[in-house]
Amino acid sequence: NQVAPMVQQVVWEFGKIHILVNNSGMNIRKPLIEVEEEDWDRVVTTNLKGIFLVGQAVARQMIQQNSGGRIINISSILGAIGMPNQTSYAASKGGINQLTKVWACELAPYQITVNAIGPAYIRTPMTKDWLAEPERYRNIVNSTLLNRIGDLEDLAGPVVFLASDASSYITGHVLYVDGGWLAR
Repeated sequence: NQVAPMVQQVVWEFGKIHILVNNSGMNIRKPLIEVEEEDWDRVVTTNLKGIFLVGQAVARQMIQQNSGGRIINISSILGAIGMPNQTSYAASKGGINQLTKVWACELAPYQITVNAIGPAYIRTPMTKDWLAEPERYRNIVNSTLLNRIGDLEDLAGPVVFLASDASSYITGHVLYVDGGWLAR
């Protein structure tokens, strides 16, 4: 387990952990009947188990510090909607949404808020090849009310907000940063 030593290294270097942006993601896009068990395990281990292990270790540290904190899990709109060829990914992101709610209930007595960000399609190394296909790109753009693909900068403001005292009365929520995708 590499997580506990990582948390201790952060504490050693910075003193305390006040904020965790818990982000882990990969995808293997296949129809349900073609998903191999190894595909499932790889996606769910990376996306859900990784979030769980890091969140658990940091929550333990935050409780020990007795000074509250913010945990922000990165999910996806696919944790809320269905889409073809996304069996493993959607299940893992839906799991993150549920972890967020459960952790909010469990960690509230320690003044630790837990929320998630659910982005739609954002330009990242993970989506680069996926968005390179012109027809797919057009379809995605046309599915958002703002008629564009998101950029990493579009996530920065919501993350900063959820990490700040301005969100101290918000916990257990998923904030969708989706250009209006879910409004349709």
